Amino acid sequence: MEEPAAAPRLDSQHYRELASKLRDIARQCRFPGARQEILDLASRYERRANHLDTRSPPDDFTQDPC
Repeated sequence: MEEPAAAPRLDSQHYRELASKLRDIARQCRFPGARQEILDLASRYERRANHLDTRSPPDDFTQDPC
């Protein structure tokens, strides 16, 4: 029996990795319009990552139990 796939990470680093992969794909695209759409999507993912960074506490953050 197959094991279920791991839940996708929804942290900022994951969005940055996706944005990087999209930029690589855009570099290979021969069609200027499609290339720009892919780059726009990469930019949106980068902004989403930045937004998550501002909303979430640092990884080593521990909340005071008091």
